[in-house]
Amino acid sequence: MDNVLRQKACSIRHCSHVLGIRRQTYHSRKRGVRPEEKDNELKLALKQVTGQFLAWGFWMVFYYLRNQGHTWNHKRVYRVWTEMALHLRKAPKRAQIRRPYQELLAPARVNQGWAMDFVSDWVVGPGAESVRIINIVDECSRKVLWTEAHKSISASKLTEILDKVAAWRGRPEYIRCDNGPEFISTKLQQWAGDQTEIKYIQPGKPNQNGIIERLNKTLRVECTDQHWFTSMEELNEALDQWSVAYNTLRPHQSIGYKTPDRFEILNQKTYFILVAA
Repeated sequence: MDNVLRQKACSIRHCSHVLGIRRQTYHSRKRGVRPEEKDNELKLALKQVTGQFLAWGFWMVFYYLRNQGHTWNHKRVYRVWTEMALHLRKAPKRAQIRRPYQELLAPARVNQGWAMDFVSDWVVGPGAESVRIINIVDECSRKVLWTEAHKSISASKLTEILDKVAAWRGRPEYIRCDNGPEFISTKLQQWAGDQTEIKYIQPGKPNQNGIIERLNKTLRVECTDQHWFTSMEELNEALDQWSVAYNTLRPHQSIGYKTPDRFEILNQKTYFILVAA
C-alpha cells in the first residue's frame, strides 16, 4: 500500500477503499504490529504435537494445548490448523509384506515339511490370562508334532521349541507359516540357516497354509471349546491328552482314514531316519 501511495500520490482513505484494506490495519502495521508473527509460536506448537501424535484430530490437539497452559482461542487455532493443512494428515502405513504365491501341495514323504501356527485362547482364573498355543504338524502324515500353551511365545522361545522337535524328529526340508512377527524374525532365520527353508504364505491368505488351519479348528472343536481351564497346567495337560488321541486314535480323512501314527508305520520305506539319542 505504501508503494501505491508513493506512486499515485493519493490519500490513505482512497487507497484503503480501492485496495479493500482497513485503515486501522494499515496504521497498525505501520506501528510494527505483525499478526502473522504471533502465529509462529502456535504453528511450532501444532507441528510438535501433530508430529508426536499422528492420529489426533483438531479438538484433541486443541484441548491438549489448553491443558499445557496455552490460551489460544479455538477459532485462531483452527485458522492456523487449516493454513498448515493439518486436517490432511495421514498416519504412515507399515510397509506391506509381499510374498510369491506357493501352491499348497502335501509333501511326498514324512518329515519333509512342517507347518506351524498360533492359536489364541485364555484360562479362567483370578487373572483371566490370555494364552497362545503353538501348533506344529507334519504336512505329509498330519501328525501333531507339538502343541503347547504359554502366556507369550517370543522368537527365542519358538526356536527352543523347534530344537526340541528336531531333536527326536530330525529337521524338515521346509516349514510353512504365515507372516507373524515371531515367524519373520531374524532369530528364526538364523535357526533355519541353510538346512531348512521357511515358506511364507501370502499375507491375508490363510488358505495357503490350510493343513495347519484345519488342525487349529480341530483343536478348538475337540479340545479348547469343550472345557474351561483354570490354570496353564490344566490347559497343557488337556492339550497333551488331545494330541495323543489325535495321533493314535482319530482317523484322518486325507490319509485314507488312518491315524497319523499308523500312516507313518505303513510308509516306513519313505520314513525319515530318527535322530540318534
